[in-house]
Amino acid sequence: MTKRILFVGMVDSPHTARWINQVSDLGWDLHIFPVYHAPAHRLLKGVTVHRPWLQIRPRFLLKQFLSNPRNAFNLRNSLREAHPNKLEVRSVLPLPAVGPLEQVLAGIQSEPLGESDVRAPLFYGPHVLARLIRKLKPDLVHSMEFQHAGYLTLRAKELSRSKPFPKWLATNWGSDIYYYRNFPDHKKQITRLLSEIDYYSCECERDVELAREMGLTAPVLPVMPNTGGFDIEQIEILREGASPSERRIIMVKGYEHFAGRALTALDAVAMCADVLRGYRVVVFSASTVVRERVEELRMFHGLDISILEHAGHDKMLKYFAHARAYLGVSVSDAISTSMLEAMALGSFPIQTDSSCCSEWIQHGRTGFSVRADDVRDIAAKLRIAVTDDNLVNDAEEMNWQTVLERLDQRKLKPQAERFYEFVLPQSV
Repeated sequence: MTKRILFVGMVDSPHTARWINQVSDLGWDLHIFPVYHAPAHRLLKGVTVHRPWLQIRPRFLLKQFLSNPRNAFNLRNSLREAHPNKLEVRSVLPLPAVGPLEQVLAGIQSEPLGESDVRAPLFYGPHVLARLIRKLKPDLVHSMEFQHAGYLTLRAKELSRSKPFPKWLATNWGSDIYYYRNFPDHKKQITRLLSEIDYYSCECERDVELAREMGLTAPVLPVMPNTGGFDIEQIEILREGASPSERRIIMVKGYEHFAGRALTALDAVAMCADVLRGYRVVVFSASTVVRERVEELRMFHGLDISILEHAGHDKMLKYFAHARAYLGVSVSDAISTSMLEAMALGSFPIQTDSSCCSEWIQHGRTGFSVRADDVRDIAAKLRIAVTDDNLVNDAEEMNWQTVLERLDQRKLKPQAERFYEFVLPQSV
């Protein structure tokens, strides 16, 4: 009997795509329910995407076109976006002809998911998911991320109390527990979620302990990166450039939001302006307020600093392969994929201890673990990374061994397969 898995997650996320791709060639029947309207990521393959509005009659499309040609144009584009890599796309329920089409697609109509203020778009809500589960009868539901996918699945399970519900594997991403447990409403919702799941997975040992402190009793699957591993052959080709001590680029993560603290990182950069002469500082994934600060550093500190615009994954890897150091500052994170990419490509990592970087680097030898609120210490560590050639060269070799042992996708793919081999026999 073919094993059937229903993923619930962000269909446009590269993390989602890379995880699913690890098991997309095993002959299992894979499905995904998006948590909001978005085109499927170009890397996603071998999975059926369930869209709630694709069952639309030509007469409805004609009506939309006659009322407003732009409506039909937007709808046609949405349909095209839903078919990358020849994905099979199915309808969960017809789209009712209510309200402007743009409002429906944007998910303006929404419903609450529990104690917190998180809401789900109406047509990607728990009732729609519960209906799909009843129709599809998957052997396993795998929610990837807590605050959207996890809360959504929890509510769908509550709506299905009178009917059997499949086994449920919940994967903790990034800040799902570490950050949100600090908010009473989220803490209640996370605690309820942990009491309802059948299996738990995450990418940090830290988060295993936090989940258990919040009442988790379900089996914990082996800790491993949520994005799968790296293509080592591709990484080796990119690593063939200059040694870290000869590189003249500093990479800085540019997120400034609920967790990211790029402005603190840039303050540290400013404090190191004297040793950064002759270096190029590249800020990636920059928030709007960060752009303004970058301009100030260029004008008033004379730094060669720029924003990396809309870089794809391959381009990012090339930058890391030419960078001496990487700086990521946040108040919450998990592994930090950027840090792992920096390690793989010889860029010396400086990462805040709000992540689980200590599970990957040796402080003072293969990287620095710093506090998000200590700009002087961050600057001091950046200064060392810029001036100590032996440190960055030695760290490159040690980090590469870590990557070979723990991030080779040829090793992680079988581990991902064993996830489901462990779970599915009990639900087939």
